[in-house]
Amino acid sequence: MPNGGWPAVLLVIALLAGCTRVYTWDIATASTARPQSFDVGDLAHQPVATVGVVAPGGLAGYSTSLSHALVRALADLEPPIPGIPAHEIANALNDQRLSAEYGELIAGFARTGIMERERLQRIGSALGFRYMLLPGLAEINHLILDRFEFTGLKITRTRISTLRVWLQLWDTRTGHIVWESSGEAATSSEVIRHDRLVPVFDIAQKLWRRMLQHDLIEGGTGSRSLLDL
Repeated sequence: MPNGGWPAVLLVIALLAGCTRVYTWDIATASTARPQSFDVGDLAHQPVATVGVVAPGGLAGYSTSLSHALVRALADLEPPIPGIPAHEIANALNDQRLSAEYGELIAGFARTGIMERERLQRIGSALGFRYMLLPGLAEINHLILDRFEFTGLKITRTRISTLRVWLQLWDTRTGHIVWESSGEAATSSEVIRHDRLVPVFDIAQKLWRRMLQHDLIEGGTGSRSLLDL
């Protein structure tokens, strides 16, 4: 082989060997300021209920993964917040014969964007929690882009995954939204095999944690970061 061909061969080998595990994360959040009457420290000393992710019909299949990611993110905070998983809330609602009540609460929220105060109070009182985290999924997309070609053969591609979510903290005693935040995360990864991807759980956990740690606990109203992992 002519000497001039070796750099290209070495480049291909390097790509095949090393580029499948490089991830770039871009995360942005925006949130309301905490009211002065709210002591965020209270969340570390009492269980906070998490309920099923509110998602459009076509995205409902992601709800379970995103719910689990939210509970994991709560446990990873500093200080951690004790979160009650959505499936435990569902079981408790059935035990207390409140499933229909909860269904009406969420249906009303879908129509108006507000959880009706009396229903929220009854559910919080019966299940023994004051604060409820209501998560929502706005959008999730996966896109594969060709990066470059070598003599007509595709060597590597970039997979881009984008997740957009929102999160509200409700006080079941007052029926008020204490805090709300929206966030989006985009991750790009250099892939050779189409089955290599960043799991939605990992993206959601990182995004939930940023929203909760920076915006809720630390009192920020938004942030953006670009990370290479």
